[in-house]
Amino acid sequence: MVRFKKKFLFLNVTENWYHCQPGFWDKIMPTAWLHVKNREKPVSPGYTDTTYTIENDLTLDPETILAGFVKSNRQQIRQAEEAGVTCVFHDDVEGFVDFFNEFARSVNIGTTSVRRIEEMKGFLKLSYAKHEGRILVAHSILIDDTYKIVRAFHSASKRTDDAFDKSLIAKANKALHYHDMLHFKELGYKVYDFGGYTQNTEDKALLGINNFKASFGGEVVACTNYYTVTYQLLKKIGSMMGALGKG
Repeated sequence: MVRFKKKFLFLNVTENWYHCQPGFWDKIMPTAWLHVKNREKPVSPGYTDTTYTIENDLTLDPETILAGFVKSNRQQIRQAEEAGVTCVFHDDVEGFVDFFNEFARSVNIGTTSVRRIEEMKGFLKLSYAKHEGRILVAHSILIDDTYKIVRAFHSASKRTDDAFDKSLIAKANKALHYHDMLHFKELGYKVYDFGGYTQNTEDKALLGINNFKASFGGEVVACTNYYTVTYQLLKKIGSMMGALGKG
């Protein structure tokens, strides 16, 4: 199961993913159970909300997984490979943080830190799409060994850098998602979770993200989040301070 602590001021904030098995102190301390799919009974007292994501079935053979992608994705993945894009996994946390934060600042989203990544040690893997020795795209992937789920967590690229070919970067990103799927399939994981889907939105940016994730042929799935009162309070404080990071 995925369970880790984030340090916030003098408190440890605990996040659990995909499971909900609270102990006595869990219900009192700042604790969250995220993206639970009705495996256990709800937590009380506290708050709940429903979120959605897109999941791809990794139990299918690689050819069937690829065939589920829209035609343009299949073509662009092939073009990325023909252009010499390679996909690799390694755990250079500092390099990943530098790459992600440069991207995050360029698109005005929240940054991360070495401490935040290391707090998730054992539950987070890093992957990269490279071309001619340069990183074009980087992903982090949350891994759950209990339910055999992997979840796209961070994504960053050089698409805002004019020194790079934006078309190749878009193709490399699609290729990296596909190779992430294949890598974890080979390790025995069963589900690739794209990391969120916004239901009933008219926001063009969110619709674009939805369409991108849906173009890989996955299924929209509803999940429930549970939060203790103390977690919800600290989450609000953290969102104002940028202290809790992504999650």
